[in-house]
Amino acid sequence: MKKVFNKNGEISKTASVGALANTPEELEKVNKFSLEPLTAEEVYLFKIAVCSNAQDTDRDNEPLLRKAVEGLARYLKGRTVIFDHTPSAKNQIARIYETVLEQSEKMTEAGEPLIKLIAHCYMVKTDTNADLIAEIKAGIKKEVSVGFGTSEYRCSICGKEYNSCAHYIGREYNGKTCRAQIVDCTDAYEVSFVAVPCQVDAGTTKSFEQDAEEEREAELKAKIRLKEILFREE
Repeated sequence: MKKVFNKNGEISKTASVGALANTPEELEKVNKFSLEPLTAEEVYLFKIAVCSNAQDTDRDNEPLLRKAVEGLARYLKGRTVIFDHTPSAKNQIARIYETVLEQSEKMTEAGEPLIKLIAHCYMVKTDTNADLIAEIKAGIKKEVSVGFGTSEYRCSICGKEYNSCAHYIGREYNGKTCRAQIVDCTDAYEVSFVAVPCQVDAGTTKSFEQDAEEEREAELKAKIRLKEILFREE
């Protein structure tokens, strides 16, 4: 039997945190999510460079296509920011109140305009999170992991659903690297501050059916590794 991806499995990709100006326009967007109006003195704003549809920046050769980035932008709005992928109410530290897609004139390997997804987040200033805000400002708390779901991977070489063709991820065919392109986003679960964003098992595992082909077994792993797509503010 051939292995197949577990549909709607969770994927985690790392992102980077940056500063965000606390303007009246941003505060108006924040107050759409608050039960009572918040003032500029009460909230701390920051932004996360979540991901892009660049094809050559994903270490595991599992990049997102434009449709997936656009879907993630829709699903992430309103989601919370937590610690260490622990879905507990006491672990909630911030909320995403806006997502922005920034388009570049550059084109990707997939022939799409390059776009980057930015998430705007807010947290209420309290005595208990003062140290966290200071660490974000200092760049100590910088990487976060974004969890989301997908229903389809596509082979970048032949265009078929990945794992239904004879191409292997990471190998070159006529000078082109085979990538398992993430076609869509079915949901966004959470954004989490993590200490070691690249460690194996930090994300949810994905299971596959057993395959008799030993070489395929070695290359298609059951656990989705964290991807590093690190963006630097220009």
